[in-house]
Amino acid sequence: MTGPKLSFREELQEVQELFRDDIGSELARYKDLVHLVTDELDDNACPGIILAVSKACGYQGKKAMTLAIIIQYIYLADKVHNLLRDDDDPAAELRQFPVLVGDFLFGKFFWGLSRAGLLDYLAPLAGVIVTLSKGAVNRWLTREQNLEIEEQLRILENGTASLTGLAARIGAELAGVPRSIQEKCETFGRLMGLAWAARNEQITKPVVEEILAQASALIKEISENLPGEHLLEVYDYMQTYLYPEAVSGQV
Repeated sequence: MTGPKLSFREELQEVQELFRDDIGSELARYKDLVHLVTDELDDNACPGIILAVSKACGYQGKKAMTLAIIIQYIYLADKVHNLLRDDDDPAAELRQFPVLVGDFLFGKFFWGLSRAGLLDYLAPLAGVIVTLSKGAVNRWLTREQNLEIEEQLRILENGTASLTGLAARIGAELAGVPRSIQEKCETFGRLMGLAWAARNEQITKPVVEEILAQASALIKEISENLPGEHLLEVYDYMQTYLYPEAVSGQV
């Protein structure tokens, strides 16, 4: 793992090691079946957001790492399911694999919650899975339409952005900060996920940079009550892989 300095890099690496220990050999086989390719942000963005926000809000426990792994299961499950949607005409014998592998990963999310005694988070995590599914359906239904940018972003908000928003919200909830701060953190996470999704969809650079600018402004707002360096770290980390030349969100 490379990129900008992260003060919580050791925790992020531990999350990845625990994730690999839990599913490594199985996922390696499934990647061949479904041709799953991941990059730096696929592997680290969702865990990085929950760790950054929880640290910014003063949380010191281990639940953030456990929930980071669980959220990563959901992210990968959605990514695998989307492989079927992105193929215009998959061969009949291949259609089953993205469904089966995605469902397996969703099952790992529920098992992880149960094993860790974190079923209090089942409702919001199940809710975001529903949102992700709706977003996938909307993207499929509008795939051949020439949508305005605002409509494209609205659809993308029901994708990865909903998960990164929830990850940030959970990180803040773990620390017990006021609801107003939780909501700002959730919006920050959602904006970072939206910028990520918009870049992946090749939406124009000025649009992505405007989303990043909104996220940067939120860091400044949150920093009026809490230290903002961890949020700035994950911001710089993600923008490096979106647009290396983008203006840094200095606080």
